[in-house]
Formats: sequence, structure tokens, C-alpha cells
Amino acid sequence: MFDKLRGKSPSGHSKGDSTDSTKDTSSFAPPPPAYTAPSSSASQPALSHPVQTRFASLSLHKEDRLRFLRFPEPIISKCRATVLSTWPLGISKEQPYANSHEFKLNGYPWRGYGKEGVEARRLMNGVLATLHASGWLLTLNTDISKSAMDKDTLLFRFQNPIPVHHEWCVVAFSRQDRLRFIDAPASLYEAFPARVGANWISESGLKEQGVWEYKLRGYPWQASGEETMRVRELLIVLVELLEEEGWSVYASIDQKSSGGQGVSETDTWHCCRVKGWEKGMPVYMR
Repeated sequence: MFDKLRGKSPSGHSKGDSTDSTKDTSSFAPPPPAYTAPSSSASQPALSHPVQTRFASLSLHKEDRLRFLRFPEPIISKCRATVLSTWPLGISKEQPYANSHEFKLNGYPWRGYGKEGVEARRLMNGVLATLHASGWLLTLNTDISKSAMDKDTLLFRFQNPIPVHHEWCVVAFSRQDRLRFIDAPASLYEAFPARVGANWISESGLKEQGVWEYKLRGYPWQASGEETMRVRELLIVLVELLEEEGWSVYASIDQKSSGGQGVSETDTWHCCRVKGWEKGMPVYMR
């Protein structure tokens, strides 16, 4: 260390010691090659092919419209067949609308009242299932409107290979105190009371074919104060129950108009699981 401070080489001689017999050849070293800036094509290699990712959107408008944007025509045809099989009142008319394809439905599915409310949820569940089975997977759903009649916009991404076949059901938060399982297996909704506790359940029963309803105590969907956190504990238990039965929430969608009354509406959970799922198998989010 002290040798270094005194400017000596590790051999003990000073750096300028003339007794060093080693000949300095640094002056004979060849000059470095001239620098040439890389061209833009060299620094950014060309892609062998353009990106193939495709996106499209499905949006709900007014109280009776569905608009498909950038979906290929064969997919729109499949969705048309789904709409006709799940919405009993059928389609009033179809038309191009600002680069989209619009279905105007008979009736008012996005009002969500009574039997139409159940059928509207089946309609959306069916369309989601059809798109999923065709390789169009939901990327996100978003609310980008301040309109009193606003509902969600759904953005989809095409995936290839297409996912394995799934089965579908709905969990709906209705009125101020109702929880409805629509087209769900009995094993799912029958396990609910034991998981949340008897204090939550006021009444239960088959509301109509394929719809099991729980009337909850209080008004959980219009809670205030500390009750708001008790309701969120209920949601955690519900999600845990879904996963234990192989289900995941594929989409939580605002598909109901407030009717211009300034009253916020609850989402609808559209759930799916792999066809043939059994206890012990993994649960996939898509």
C-alpha cells in the first residue's frame, strides 16, 4: 500500500527507474479503428412481421342497445344467435353506427326490472360466453361516461389458441338486499348460508326457474358507516366460496341504467369455470 503511495511498482523500482530493461512498445501499437455511427436500421432490427394482437369493444347504450366495434363479422353473427336465444323479446333492428354494428333490442334490458332483469343478465352472460369460446377474452371493463344513463364498455383481446370450454353463471346484487344466483349449480348457492352465518340470511328460495334468491338482513347494497365494511367481508366470503367451487369472477359489469334518478346501480358478476372441473383441480381466472 505504501509503495503505491510513493509511486513505486510492485517490484520496488520507481515508475521512472531507468534500470528497467523492458522495452516500451506502446508507441508502436496500431491506432484504434475509426468509429462509425450505426445506422438506424442496424440499431433497430426490422420485425419479421407486424404485431398480430387484435382488440375490439362491446358497449351498452341507452336502455336497449348493444354495439360491437372492430369484431369480425363471423363473431357478430355468433353473438346475434346468442342474443336471439337468451333474450326472449328478440332484436328490433340492426344498423351500422359510427363504425360499430348496433343491435337494438325489443324491450328494455338495461332497465333491469323484474323478469327482464334476470333475462338481461342471462343475455350478457351468454354473449361473454360466446366471445370467450371464440377466443375473444375480456381485457377490462370501464366506465368512461358521466351520463345519467351510463353503463360499462368492455374491451376484448383475441387469443389464439382459443381457451378450453367453460361453463357460466351469474351472481346478481338486486334491490337493496337481494343476492341472486342465476343458472348456478346448487352446490354453490346451498353452501352460502353456512359460510356467511345465519345472521345474514332473512329468507331464501327459488325465485323462478334457475334463479335462487337470498333476502339478506338490513340493506347491504345501501349500507353506511361501519356496515359498509361488514358488507365487504361478505364479498370476501362470497369470492372464497366461488373459488372453492372452481369459479372465478370473469367480469363485474355495470349493465343497468339508473334511469336518470341519480341513484348508483350495483354491478353484476359474470362467473365461469373450466368445464368438467372437480374438487382439487386448479382454478383459472380465465
